[in-house]
Amino acid sequence: MMTPPETTSRRFPSAAWAWPGAELETLLIAAAGADHDHALAVARDWFARCDIDESSFRENRLQLAIAARFGKQLADLPEYPRLQGLQRMLWTKSRMAIREALPTFERMAAKGIPLMLVKGAARIARDPEAQKARVSHDIDLLVPRARGAESLRLLNQAGWVPSSGESPACLRARLDELRSVNLYFGHFGDIDLHMQGYGSPLPDEHLEAGIWRGATRHDFFGVPVQLPAPEHWLAMTIDSSALDAHTHSDWLVDCAVLLSGPPLDEALLLELLERRGLMLQAEVAFSFLAERLGHDVPFLPELRRRTAAMGRLQRAATLLQAKPRSDWTPLTRHARGVVKQLHLLQIARQSRDRRLATPPVLRGSIRKLAPDAPREPRRVTQIDLPCPPAAVSVFRLELAVPLNGLRRRYDFELNADLGHVQRLRVRDLAGREGTHRLIFSGRLAFERMPRRLWIEARPGRTLRTADAAEHAQYDAVPFWLLDFRARPLSSRRSAQPAPD
Repeated sequence: MMTPPETTSRRFPSAAWAWPGAELETLLIAAAGADHDHALAVARDWFARCDIDESSFRENRLQLAIAARFGKQLADLPEYPRLQGLQRMLWTKSRMAIREALPTFERMAAKGIPLMLVKGAARIARDPEAQKARVSHDIDLLVPRARGAESLRLLNQAGWVPSSGESPACLRARLDELRSVNLYFGHFGDIDLHMQGYGSPLPDEHLEAGIWRGATRHDFFGVPVQLPAPEHWLAMTIDSSALDAHTHSDWLVDCAVLLSGPPLDEALLLELLERRGLMLQAEVAFSFLAERLGHDVPFLPELRRRTAAMGRLQRAATLLQAKPRSDWTPLTRHARGVVKQLHLLQIARQSRDRRLATPPVLRGSIRKLAPDAPREPRRVTQIDLPCPPAAVSVFRLELAVPLNGLRRRYDFELNADLGHVQRLRVRDLAGREGTHRLIFSGRLAFERMPRRLWIEARPGRTLRTADAAEHAQYDAVPFWLLDFRARPLSSRRSAQPAPD
């Protein structure tokens, strides 16, 4: 059976406008098309026309799925040895990432923390043979929100560090604000620790509880784990990937695998998609899977009926974000950038509606260094400060920092023996060079007075195998303290953020 002929217009604002096109579509048909013989013919045609060595990583990921699917049926191709080498390389990196994570997973399970795998790791737990077809260099782990702090503590104790560059104390303080945390260990360990299955800034307790109610139990290399029911699995996949489809297309293959399994509870799936506001994203994905990959999607007519009433602006914004990068035109790229920024602003506004456990990032300013400043600095990345005179105080902090001429961000943290206090940040958009003053003025509020307070420079991100240019862009910087003054906050002078 050939792939069904295309019956849907691909003109904007049809959902089909955002389908993968060109060579990406070809690879997806080969990797996940319902008709095995047609998919094999498409795969052979692709390898006859294209060069693996010129493929992007997102294409390599689909080539891995193709190699696993057809195996020796491709053995007569000149590209077959390279395809086998690619498969072994990506499989090995995935296994190394899993190996780094398993000891910590075992400790978490021993503490009674429910562990749920999602995305690529879930595919592997559901079907160990999927290791040959699904890249899983990072492991997505979902734990109940109530066990998030304990999970993070166990990971930190085992040596896992935040990829964001924040200190573990800062991350623990902000945990209630976050959907997930990315952590690294060694050369290959990479875990996304999720406290929410769905990505809403305002968590939907009904949706989150439903994930755990319908979960099934599985074994992940000796560790007991749970997997979401197929309906939640599909809805979470659409939620996490459909608006950033340019990053990779494995998620569409995952959807195809789930559609090929036992019959779905269609009413539940549609309810989840509608409750989360994912109807049009789902129409893009499922119409592609039905009309280009030949999968049976019996709920597609109802999905289309429900999206037909969407406003044109909302529809256009969603389609622009769902279209894969490989199919962007210059106009699409510009329009998508505008829409994406508006989407991020909306998320930020929703996030502000939550009661934050920690104060927002305090922005500082850059000034020239005074002529009488010390010229022989003690360059360190952590300095003790005198504790403020009251539980609620205002402060002014001046640091001297050698700027390296790059347009970059400089991050610092105020921490105390009782925990994280405040994030500090300066963005140097001018790319200044030489030693400058960084000035911060703000407010400190403690429930209990600390015995020790310090400031530390933090990297912009955790680097593992970066080159010199990336280290210059993201490393924590040496600094020295020029001045720190604090005074109790008084009602008469509360409008003044810090002493002169």
